[in-house]
Amino acid sequence: MAAGLTQMARSAPSAARGERPVTTYREDLITAALTVWPIVAMFFDGRGHNNKTGQESFWSLPHLFLYAGMTVIGVWVGLLVTKYQLAAGADPRKSLIPDLKAIPVGYGVAILGLITLGLGGPTDFIWHSAYGFEVGVDAIYSPPHLLLFFGGLLVSSTGIRSMWAKQDIALDFKGFAPVLLSTMLFIGVSGFITMYLSAFMTNVTPTSDFVADYQANFKDDFTDQTQSLNAGLTGYGDDQWPFYYYSASHGIASMIITTLILLGPALLLLRRWRIPFGAMTLIFTGYGLLVSIMTEYRDWPLIFPLILTGLAIDVLQSRAPAGQRLTLGGIRTAGPIAAAVLWISYYGILALDKGIGWEPTLWVGALMVGVMSGFGVAFLIAPPAYGPRLVDAESN
Repeated sequence: MAAGLTQMARSAPSAARGERPVTTYREDLITAALTVWPIVAMFFDGRGHNNKTGQESFWSLPHLFLYAGMTVIGVWVGLLVTKYQLAAGADPRKSLIPDLKAIPVGYGVAILGLITLGLGGPTDFIWHSAYGFEVGVDAIYSPPHLLLFFGGLLVSSTGIRSMWAKQDIALDFKGFAPVLLSTMLFIGVSGFITMYLSAFMTNVTPTSDFVADYQANFKDDFTDQTQSLNAGLTGYGDDQWPFYYYSASHGIASMIITTLILLGPALLLLRRWRIPFGAMTLIFTGYGLLVSIMTEYRDWPLIFPLILTGLAIDVLQSRAPAGQRLTLGGIRTAGPIAAAVLWISYYGILALDKGIGWEPTLWVGALMVGVMSGFGVAFLIAPPAYGPRLVDAESN
């Protein structure tokens, strides 16, 4: 068995470069649609942990839906891979090691994701039995939970990988549906993993009530110029604490992480496809609906900045010639523009809904950081085209 796994790992690169089957549109759509089930259940499970106390049963309703959905996905991918194995003349009943060249493009990573989920489920049960149920920040960083999240990322992105292998560039809404669902879920899972640095789930630090609370009830190290930064951070044992330092840093870090999670996948799609107008708006709206589950819809107005950002990307792409994708320069332009729309509208909605407690120096600077983050993501996705060619699949 070990020798077979070793051989499979060694032959993976050559199999990836060889002729492998490509799934049909219908198969990709079914895969993406079924993946919605466990991912939505995961958000409802997270809602329970974030908004209620006493969540100490492995057999909660969201948990049951989550693992049932994972099982259904596993059965479907297993049947799909078996179909292509048999079509290639391989017999899965005779060996546990599949023929890599007969695994559909994009589904090899899905198999790894399902194996990770398969390990994460029992490990989660054992871990809870041994150490109890984590609360707060510890819950997201529990090792079995991280296994489940990583498996979710690998499975949820199947639609993107599979459709990437097809020759289409300009797709209509029907043809783009597997990518749309897959991208929305991938962004959702990425946002879930980083929820404690999310501008849409846990970022209360810029709000007036949060700032007023710590200013009125706690002694801060940095309310004046009487103490240096390092002295304030290391002043252990006194009755002061650097609330402003940590809250402001959390708010800015949340913006950077959220920009990476939203714009990274979105701009990557623009390099591969000319997506149908409105698709990016739907992707970002879907993400907004998912994260609203986590807050029990208390922050539902923050869906509007996401809608506007998706719409801005759709409009920017529509300016490219019909049937053509954005150029590298166009993508590098789209990044900071989309980030500007996202964060200007975000702080506008936040000001109307909850008020901004930060001073202008901080919140205007935060907007600039958000825009610069958008440019940074765009530059990584669409690097310069001049100079030596980039490493490709055929390079050593």
